[in-house]
Amino acid sequence: MEERLTSRLARQWEKLLQEGQELDFKKGQVLFYEGHAPYGVFVVGSGEVRFKRGERPCAGNHLWSSPSGKVLGLDHFFDDTPYCCTCLAATDCTMTFISKSQLMAVAPHPSHS
Repeated sequence: MEERLTSRLARQWEKLLQEGQELDFKKGQVLFYEGHAPYGVFVVGSGEVRFKRGERPCAGNHLWSSPSGKVLGLDHFFDDTPYCCTCLAATDCTMTFISKSQLMAVAPHPSHS
């Protein structure tokens, strides 16, 4: 992800979190599926997630560290690429979902600039 986008997000992060939707996932529930387009990002509030590609574990090295926790799918969102892995709740989790429209208001997608 471009440094200028990261900088814009960091300045507006608290506002995005406040406006995001808090979601609870039970162990084993899917947050997003491999091959699907992202419609926003998830911020881990509590709990743990795991990633798998097909039936194999996936590294999940596409996490962005924010001041409030790990963010899932941000690179895929801004690169306009489908998720490379399926993300599942490894434990019961609480997430904040920040929608595409909320993100676009803060850091417009490079292809829309």
